[in-house]
Amino acid sequence: MTWLVLLAVAAVLWLAFPPGTPADRLKLHWHEWFFLFFSSSFIGCCLETLFVWLGSGILMSRSSLLYGPFSIVWGLGALLMTLVLVPLSRRGPLALFLGGAVLGGGFEYLASLFLERVFHRLFWNYAHLPLNLDGRTNLLYAAFWGVAGMLWVYWLSPWLLRLIRGIPPAISRPVAAALAILLSIDISLSAAAFLRMEQREQGIPAGSQAELLLDQLYSTPFMRLRYQNMELPSAVLPPDESLF
Repeated sequence: MTWLVLLAVAAVLWLAFPPGTPADRLKLHWHEWFFLFFSSSFIGCCLETLFVWLGSGILMSRSSLLYGPFSIVWGLGALLMTLVLVPLSRRGPLALFLGGAVLGGGFEYLASLFLERVFHRLFWNYAHLPLNLDGRTNLLYAAFWGVAGMLWVYWLSPWLLRLIRGIPPAISRPVAAALAILLSIDISLSAAAFLRMEQREQGIPAGSQAELLLDQLYSTPFMRLRYQNMELPSAVLPPDESLF
């Protein structure tokens, strides 16, 4: 199944950047890319939290990180849409919708697979929904990604870029650099806490002061409370499933 997802994503990339033609990418400064990532991570996390609350009545954090309401998956997805769907939009709204559906669904599938292999956890599972692919994505959410891609290309990303460009570079660039440093620390700390939780569950004792501190600050009950939606993949998927 993974190969089919990769082929579908490759087809979208081929349509967006046909071989033998000059690349037609949106040209942005590094701080503009960062603010698109940062703002979409925040917006996506808030929207997903609201969606879960409206559907289940449970107020559940959907953040990827220990600190702050930021979803790295949403942020990376927004950057991917900016890179690929802006050129693809020149083929028309239908191509943009279908490309967004395939690109977003494929990204969601591959991101779920990556997180499972690295952190041995599932952070979303659609096995209970019809027309799903290994529980990692499904047709309904792929259609949502198609609509989201159109909204992002035609409205939200231009609006965010106007806001960003309205701030003098002498202010926006240092702020972007400071936020990037803080976000990098948050990402690194979150990854370390997850890996240490995996070691604890395997019965591996702390081997350094840093690991002892992780055990004290980010115990397994704390992590399960912070990431209420995560589950062991073995509870859903066969333990011997290969990558491809």
